[in-house]
Amino acid sequence: MVEQKNQKPRKGWIYFINPQKVYLTCKSNHTYLYDIEPLDYVECQHSSCTQKVNPSRVLRGAHPYIVLTSKKFSDESGYIETFNAIPLTSQETYKGLPTTYPINPTTKNCLEKQSFALVHQICTIDANYFKNKEGKWKERIGQLDKPDREAIGERLKNLFDLEQDDWFTKNVSSELLIEIMYKMPENQRHLAIEKLIDEFGS
Repeated sequence: MVEQKNQKPRKGWIYFINPQKVYLTCKSNHTYLYDIEPLDYVECQHSSCTQKVNPSRVLRGAHPYIVLTSKKFSDESGYIETFNAIPLTSQETYKGLPTTYPINPTTKNCLEKQSFALVHQICTIDANYFKNKEGKWKERIGQLDKPDREAIGERLKNLFDLEQDDWFTKNVSSELLIEIMYKMPENQRHLAIEKLIDEFGS
């Protein structure tokens, strides 16, 4: 475990957490906190919205998560601090998918075994899941090595099928890509991910 003193999570840091609720966005761009236990679509929580979201696609249980970006947004209860994060799993069933990236254990990331970053399962998590019962920031497991951090950024670009000679590709950052992803209607986002897996996963 990395020695630290109540530090706010930063990009590339890895935490072992169990987010039982995540923020999801419906087709009409309403973002709310949802329990991930339902195995099917649930109705959007916005009072006048008839759209549905699908929490079942979110990886369940306690896993290491890579922090990518932090942001604040407002809802009826006020401003909420969140983190965009990518889950890690050691299950080899995800091995070889174009939207995953293998990470070997190092003294810096402190992972116990080879793990796979599930780039296509980026989710927005309430900051409270990164805090302990006293409200202080949890200790991180470790942090990504620079080559792994850059490779995950490339996976994010591939996820959106961006052209290499495009101006946007040359100037985009992983933070901006994540912001764009969460502005997409949820059904379109998942359809794009499934199409990439179908085309390149064999």
